[in-house]
Amino acid sequence: MTALGFGLAILAMVLFGLYMVPRKLSGLRDFDFVLSMCIGAVIITQIARFVAHGLSQPELDPRGIWLSFSCGPIWALGILFYTLSVSQMGLTLATPIKNTTAVLGTILGLAVFAEWRETSPVLALIGSLLVVACAILLGRCGDKTEKRDHVTPLGVLYALLAALFFAAYTIPLKFAQRLGVDSYSLIATMGWGTLAGAVVLFIAFTRGRRRWLREPPKDHFFAILAGICWALATITMAEAIRHIGLAVTWPVTNLNTIVTVAAGILIFHEIDTRRFRGTIALAMLCAIVGSALLGFAKL
Repeated sequence: MTALGFGLAILAMVLFGLYMVPRKLSGLRDFDFVLSMCIGAVIITQIARFVAHGLSQPELDPRGIWLSFSCGPIWALGILFYTLSVSQMGLTLATPIKNTTAVLGTILGLAVFAEWRETSPVLALIGSLLVVACAILLGRCGDKTEKRDHVTPLGVLYALLAALFFAAYTIPLKFAQRLGVDSYSLIATMGWGTLAGAVVLFIAFTRGRRRWLREPPKDHFFAILAGICWALATITMAEAIRHIGLAVTWPVTNLNTIVTVAAGILIFHEIDTRRFRGTIALAMLCAIVGSALLGFAKL
């Protein structure tokens, strides 16, 4: 079960590393992108629940349903701030700061859900800190293709708020799991919550709302693709949490910086690999050692 949990966490890590790549291919405004992304998330989560359960849905505790739904608006705030940070500083700079959520998630797992009983707190914390170190080192490589190619105070603030909300939504998620809500039902209900949160944010803070309807279909497609990728990642992560706990799963999935940076190098040519060869190697070492410690923490 532990090996399966780690396999699921690694798959979620890859998907989480890819889901914001379409943001750089879409010309939508930030709030417009989040709305279209959440539409994509709702579509794929409902399909996944139907494939898993068919027309007969399992009996669920009403408290678990509301907890699952509440994950959505919290996550919607996180993805909005992450999107704003990417617009401010670029994907390669925003992602490492956002991934400080790894430490927050580990602390929540150990403290709120008492996972210290079955997980080594010291190894889990050191491992999660190394994951964050990997993210920071990769972030120092810079993003030379963005108009704003340096760290900005506002961009950092947005990224830190994203980290906070991304860690916070795991609290009702874990409680919903404890009430017996399966991963497919949980994420499908959360999907509706993300859409509700995105609609509220869109109405409250967007001017010229009809512009969303006039945007090219290509831009909406990339946003929807991001939502589909995120939904698959979240379903996989939820299953991993069942097997190896939040304190270990969360930092493993936040190794997604490696995937994001790889995409930045291969697709967008954001990093000069010759110039930053040493930094990238050190970051990979932190990732490997951090992952190993997280593995030993659960043994």
